[in-house]
Amino acid sequence: MVSKFNLSQPEITKITGFCGILIPIVIFTFIGLAISQSPWFRWTDHALSDLGVEEISAFLFNTGIIIGGVLAFIFSLGLIKQISNKAGAYLFSLSSLALIGIGIWPENVETLHFITSAAFFVLIALFLIVTGFTIKQDQFERSMGLLAIIFAIIAIGSTSFLIPWDGIAIPEFCSCFPAFIWCMIFGLKMTNAKKVVSSISTSLHLERALQE
Repeated sequence: MVSKFNLSQPEITKITGFCGILIPIVIFTFIGLAISQSPWFRWTDHALSDLGVEEISAFLFNTGIIIGGVLAFIFSLGLIKQISNKAGAYLFSLSSLALIGIGIWPENVETLHFITSAAFFVLIALFLIVTGFTIKQDQFERSMGLLAIIFAIIAIGSTSFLIPWDGIAIPEFCSCFPAFIWCMIFGLKMTNAKKVVSSISTSLHLERALQE
């Protein structure tokens, strides 16, 4: 007889939360490895996607982006179940599919890469904005909403780096890194890392501090 393998909802939530924790770890570890194999890369002169075109750096960069995109998509499924307003989570789900596309179609596949890259950065910014203004069910959601708004401001403001430099790597980093850190924090909550989440929520409780 074949035993039936079932996961309870709490177990599924923990798995999706763990995927959220892994997103920035996986993506930026692989990007760091790709940069280490690319002595020509300059943050002020290149795009991160330049790493995904040639030799070992291409393998590292594209692999990390695809794995990170898969982790992000799995996390988004759990996020949809967790937050009170689902719109932001659906936007993040779409952005994760675009992220996978960036790895599948590297920079030398010009049209498809441009479409997936543009879609990812637009969707990730919209995710932060929509989430920031819509999740207010409890104190944790309000704190995470405030954090999302701060991260959205950082992402949008990072476009100012386009003025003095030729490359877009820094704006790209400033757009996606805060969003992935947001996912890591929410992933901690989903995995029931209560002490960590409580500490983060307390530090973000700015509304009460302002009132006092």
